[in-house]
Amino acid sequence: MKYIFSITFIILSFTFFCQCKGLSKKCIKTIGDGYMHTGQTSALELSEGKKFQFVAIFYEGQNYRISSCSDILLGDLQLTVRNLNRQLFYDNHGNGSTSYDFKVSNTQKLIISLIAPKKESNNNLASSEDIIGCVTAIVGVRL
Repeated sequence: MKYIFSITFIILSFTFFCQCKGLSKKCIKTIGDGYMHTGQTSALELSEGKKFQFVAIFYEGQNYRISSCSDILLGDLQLTVRNLNRQLFYDNHGNGSTSYDFKVSNTQKLIISLIAPKKESNNNLASSEDIIGCVTAIVGVRL
C-alpha cells in the first residue's frame, strides 16, 4: 500500500513540475524583441499569499529584463528586485506589470521575489491554501 502512495506522489510531483516547465517555456517567448534569454530561469508552484525568491547574477554595463508569468488562477504577481542588502530596486506592487527593464552599473547578485496575491476568502469557495499555481521569472539580456 505504501508503494502505491509513493508512486502516486512521484507521478503527481512530475506532473506539476512539467506544468511549471511549460509555463517557463511560454514566458520565455514573451520576453520581448531585442532580448535574449540568459538561461537564468526559476519556476515553482505557489499558493496564494506565498513568496518565492531566487538569486541571479547581473553583469556590469548590461541591460536586462526580468519577466514574470503565473497561472491565471493566481492573478497578478507582485515582482520585487532587491540587492543582497535587501535594498529595494523595484516593486510592481501587484499592479499587473509583468516585466522590469534595468541596467546595472556593477556586477552584482540580485534577489528576485514573486509574491502571489492573497484573495478575499469566501466560505463557499476553497481556502487560499487550496489554490496553487505555477509562477516563473525569466531573465533576459538586451542584444
